[in-house]
Amino acid sequence: MDELDLKIILLLMNNSRLTYREISDYLDLSVNAIYKRVQNLVDLGIIESFTARLKPYAINAIYIFIFGQSNKTLNTTLITQLGEHEKTWQIIQSSRNYMYIGAMLEKIFQLEEYVQFVSNIAKIQSPNVGILSGIQYTSPVPYIVPRSNSMNYDTLDIEIIRSLHRDARKTTTMVADEVKSTPNTVRRRLDRLIKEGIIELSINFNPKASSDIFAVFQIETNPNVNKTNFAKMLNEKYHPNLFYVWTFSNLPNLINCWVWTNNMEELHEVAEKIKRENINSLIFDIMYQAFYFDTWKEQKLYE
Repeated sequence: MDELDLKIILLLMNNSRLTYREISDYLDLSVNAIYKRVQNLVDLGIIESFTARLKPYAINAIYIFIFGQSNKTLNTTLITQLGEHEKTWQIIQSSRNYMYIGAMLEKIFQLEEYVQFVSNIAKIQSPNVGILSGIQYTSPVPYIVPRSNSMNYDTLDIEIIRSLHRDARKTTTMVADEVKSTPNTVRRRLDRLIKEGIIELSINFNPKASSDIFAVFQIETNPNVNKTNFAKMLNEKYHPNLFYVWTFSNLPNLINCWVWTNNMEELHEVAEKIKRENINSLIFDIMYQAFYFDTWKEQKLYE
């Protein structure tokens, strides 16, 4: 992979229905070059699938991350057991026998039960539990900001999202045939769902399929640092190596970052540079594999 491949992945993570023309306009490459790169990422298995879901806040879901070192072997059985829970949506398997588990809660009181479930199954000692407060996207990714607080959607909207759930790049004609509507109606409704922040169009991304290095940096900032401004600075200064910055409302001094490099030497160089910023500490884990699951949120598409 190179920097352009990563930028394509980020664009599709934020909107998996972007056309090859739209991506080419963002990156100033020919449409044919974009098409070949996307197909290569799919053929290699780096992009596993193009997905559509209800966005968490469209149904007031609470997005949490649990991360820590497991005392169990991270095998298929363990991953399956965790993934069978209706609230588990993502598991990242990494070095140090470390796990990053993303979950969707319907109510905050469910947090204790889910953390206990993860601790029992994965045998994570003293797990970190973060309630996601924001995800920062680095340039040139056009982050989709909701333009409405209404969050109004009806049965046809749900049918459209369901049609795109496991193949978000279907044509509007194919979707219209499935939902028994017209392409123009589907196109108009999709535009509204995107603008109002109701639909989440993304990809399932698998770092294992790439020969590059993907890592999670856990950065503890100094207490006097404005975390939002600091996260923005990291985005701008270390792009494209640093491409996601996650902050948590209940962990005021912690920032988790997704980092990409071509090799381990480059990874250590990026880590050493960030350590010279205004931080207390930095530790990182190499991502081995990512797993994705449907949750109770996706079940709503089929009710």
